[in-house]
Amino acid sequence: MTPVLAAHEPDPQIAEVLRNVEVKADWRVPPVADPLVRDDIAPLRGRSLPIRLYQGPRDDCVIVFFHGGGFVKGDLDSHDAQARMLCEVTGRPVVSVQYRLAPEHRFPSAYDDAVEVARWVHEHAGTLFDGAAARIAVAGSSAGANLALGAALALASSPSAPVAQLLVCPFASGDPTLPSRPEFAEGFGLTSRAVEWFIEAYVSDPAQRQDPRFAPVLSENLGVLPPTVLFSAGLDPLRDDARVLSERLRASGVHVLASEAPTLPHGYFKYAGLSEAANDAVVRMNTSFRDLLDDRCADVACSERELK
Repeated sequence: MTPVLAAHEPDPQIAEVLRNVEVKADWRVPPVADPLVRDDIAPLRGRSLPIRLYQGPRDDCVIVFFHGGGFVKGDLDSHDAQARMLCEVTGRPVVSVQYRLAPEHRFPSAYDDAVEVARWVHEHAGTLFDGAAARIAVAGSSAGANLALGAALALASSPSAPVAQLLVCPFASGDPTLPSRPEFAEGFGLTSRAVEWFIEAYVSDPAQRQDPRFAPVLSENLGVLPPTVLFSAGLDPLRDDARVLSERLRASGVHVLASEAPTLPHGYFKYAGLSEAANDAVVRMNTSFRDLLDDRCADVACSERELK
């Protein structure tokens, strides 16, 4: 039987990790040799981005995945395990993206990369994964969820519009006045001070914090977004980013499956191998997204046949 935890008490299996966060902050999983995984390059306008391709058994949709790291850190290796699990559980091929990082590349560099690479994957899906349908979904964690959301908004009225999106512990507003910022300012892994440091490294002008490309929750066009799976953490300075985003998506008519893990901290995806609670949340997250993709891809394929 799962013990009942007091308010703001983290899952005990993760508590030890949080107590040693300075030592264990960067949980890098070395890539495992796998004939179904390969590195490649996405040639965009004036630049090229490293990508990692994970071959899944299904070919009805390609998932474009953006890693977290506050727009400042993270790469294909640091989020390899997350991309692998996303591929394995959903059965869909995944393209993990190494977008440009701040402070060398400030806003809107990462946003521009996300939009362009998502469009490029849609246009080349059948070549990247032999015979895959020209259909994409987007997914991301933390800052990566921000980029997935931004790409979905930008591409919503185009042929490259994603059919679904998975947002995990999303950075959606950048609003430091939300209650969860002071409530979980420190002691739960990601600190509110770190959130502000990441933002300052990414934006070059405070006015950019009101730009919907940086804070997608401020967009007036949220209703164009596809059905969404949104998983968040209860012990997270960004908890209320997810809550506000969920409310505004629903108010805009977007179908949202939202789940908040009350005993877990930000970025619990990486603790799946250490905590039963984190593992359960990650499994539910990925299976929920798989089920959504099953429904969405079937609906879209049916509509495409009717148009022929």
